[in-house]
Amino acid sequence: MFRRMKSGWKLTKKSWGVFREDPGLVKFAIASGLLSLLAVAVVIGPGLYLIDQDSQVAGGILVAVGFYLAAYISIYFAIGLAHSADRRMAGEPVSFREGMAVAGSRASNAAGWAFVSVVVMTIIRAIQERFGIFGAIFGGLAAAAWGVLTFLAIPVIAIEGTGPIETIKRCAHLVKSRWGEQITGVVTIGAAVALFGFLPAVLLIAGGIALWATSGAGGAALIGLGLVVLVIAGLIQQVLSTIFGVALYRYVAEEKAVGGFTTEDLEGAVRSKGGTGGSGRGPVVSNSTI
Repeated sequence: MFRRMKSGWKLTKKSWGVFREDPGLVKFAIASGLLSLLAVAVVIGPGLYLIDQDSQVAGGILVAVGFYLAAYISIYFAIGLAHSADRRMAGEPVSFREGMAVAGSRASNAAGWAFVSVVVMTIIRAIQERFGIFGAIFGGLAAAAWGVLTFLAIPVIAIEGTGPIETIKRCAHLVKSRWGEQITGVVTIGAAVALFGFLPAVLLIAGGIALWATSGAGGAALIGLGLVVLVIAGLIQQVLSTIFGVALYRYVAEEKAVGGFTTEDLEGAVRSKGGTGGSGRGPVVSNSTI
């Protein structure tokens, strides 16, 4: 566990180094977040209202469309971010406009991938909810396997321009060729963000709720500040995860360490069943956030 935490912390710092060189990368996450919130407010919100008013069919359709739109928006801007992060780690100039141009050229790819992602996750959630403990176990394993298979999906779409079926095949090939058959998860990063972002945000919100009874204005101010910190931390987390994903893609696809990452850093993202890092057959990668 300590080894995984240490590795995750190091990868977070390396990703932060890339982000610090070009803070403008956060523009993609900001735009994605704002438009996703708009989709929730305009489509999902009314859908939930209709469901509450016993209009199950109409409400269900709106909610489904809203979730698809939110997924599409997230993937669309993630493609632009991945392209820009890739160019930044290659030492090339980047711009928000160029990243969005690449995302635009991959719009149909993003649409197809959003559809596949929503359908798969909907099926997994249905299994988890309807089949008791066995459904929870099987659904958890399925979700983990899907997460492994698709961790490199956004970099693959952004850099190679693949469609949804080709993306799945390409990701499966990359994972299998590098790590064999026994991989169980993919490291996510964010220890520093959790420590300096999410934790203070939670404390501020909790403090605001506690203060609300005696000082409504003070409590509201703390809650508002906590929400702002939470949003900023979430945006930074998204950027750092994408940077790491692109670096891992380059390493797996080309055996090339980029963006200040070293071979040892990226090898440290995996561990064998015996608990040691390496690129031999049968490594295991943690899918917990560390």
